[in-house]
Amino acid sequence: MTTTRRRATDRPGVRSTRGRPVRGGALAPPKWRRWALPALLAVVTVLALVLYFTPLLGVRSVEVTGNVTLHQDQVVQAAGVELGTPMLQVDVDEVRDRLQAVPKIAAAEVSLSWPSTLRVEVTERAAVAFVVARNGIQLVDGTGMPFEVVPQRPADLPELRLREVSQNDPATRTAMAILTSLPPAVRAEVTAVLADNPRDVRLLLTGDREVEWGSVEETARKAAILPPLLTRPGRVYDITTPALPTVA
Repeated sequence: MTTTRRRATDRPGVRSTRGRPVRGGALAPPKWRRWALPALLAVVTVLALVLYFTPLLGVRSVEVTGNVTLHQDQVVQAAGVELGTPMLQVDVDEVRDRLQAVPKIAAAEVSLSWPSTLRVEVTERAAVAFVVARNGIQLVDGTGMPFEVVPQRPADLPELRLREVSQNDPATRTAMAILTSLPPAVRAEVTAVLADNPRDVRLLLTGDREVEWGSVEETARKAAILPPLLTRPGRVYDITTPALPTVA
């Protein structure tokens, strides 16, 4: 009796791989997937280069807010960003630093408003006193920063009579802390602030009166007791020790 061997492909449910692929086998990825990712990366790269190096999305306007005495053109010029500069090339930190290098600007905030606007918000320095310096009469803000030369003494501001007027000088910092702590009505009567050192501050007032303030210690308490003390007749008001003020 002759036995005929049956091939594996002759078994039910199994088909030859010479025809169609066996079901469940791995399919080769379509050809478009092979070049899709490189093409996408190329498009993104080209788009980024276009946006970075061309004025397609360039600065078309500069919006300035917060300026009081400075003209908008002065702020725009200080920002140093030319119209047409690609937005992606604008370093807002560098623009802010350039603006804050302007003596009259105390602080600046810079932001990009897409697609084409540079926004600048500035805070100008406010004068609270003046100093007579070698280069003229300078306005000084509340931090002790001289920021502008003016032609004449401001009638509504006190004079700083210090050895040095700067933000780094201890006597200046003390004098400004005391001056800015005063109630508006009292500050309006101050004609000069004298300080040989940070522990010996004096205020000259209208009517040939003088306040011996001393150091910056207990400034809030001294500022509170001074207004009622000034209602008493006298020429020298000593509040160096606020618990024991004297009038002479």
